Amino acid sequence: MITVAGLSVFAGDRALVRNVSFEIGDGERVGLIGESGSGKSLTALTVLGLLPEELRATGSVLFHGKQLLSASERELSRLRGNALAMVFQEPMSALNPLMRVGRQVAESTRLHGTRSRRKANEKAQRLLESVGLPDVFRAYPHQLSGGQRQRVVLAIALANDPALLICDEPTTALDVTVQAQVLDLILGGVAERSSALLFITHDLAVVARVCDRLLVMLDGEIVEQGSTREVLTAPRHEYTRKLLAASDLEAA
Repeated sequence: MITVAGLSVFAGDRALVRNVSFEIGDGERVGLIGESGSGKSLTALTVLGLLPEELRATGSVLFHGKQLLSASERELSRLRGNALAMVFQEPMSALNPLMRVGRQVAESTRLHGTRSRRKANEKAQRLLESVGLPDVFRAYPHQLSGGQRQRVVLAIALANDPALLICDEPTTALDVTVQAQVLDLILGGVAERSSALLFITHDLAVVARVCDRLLVMLDGEIVEQGSTREVLTAPRHEYTRKLLAASDLEAA
């Protein structure tokens, strides 16, 4: 579904991401792991066409054969929130603090085909119920906890049954119990829609639970990739071994 080939991202002459290549098949769950600053989020933003203006990308990003790096903003806008959706680490950055959450979920469906306001509101209520928030339609984001806000963002991301859901450290700021609940919702949401998942994190315990396959990123490059079992039980790269040694999985 997604084929990334030779992707590099530059700030001036400095390469922030270098020659990254990977594929994600229909319904596949892929983890992108590495420490902060390794280029994980930049890679995801490039796939969605959301790079800051001062950065430029070269290489190829194909979505069902369509070249996204040369696509117009209009074409990308039709894909984002529809075929391609993203959940960010900090939900408040993705929510309008002045708009009730139900309306925000409803607007995400109206932007991509639900013309009737009543039907959009009904769908928004069903989506909120599906993420365990049946009573927050008229609430404002600041009235919700961090875990609840992240569920709202997930409802928005899943509103139009995306072919690919990208989650960028979606549970990092949450406590362990809420983290587990949000992970269950993400897995249930993509399974119900047969969506593919690109899950970005530095937490090996999370990707061990969530992902079929792993990509390991260091200093802007993919240094190892393979099935989750292969990478976590027999890592080939020294950096992957260090990540494993520092994780909870080592003790387990």
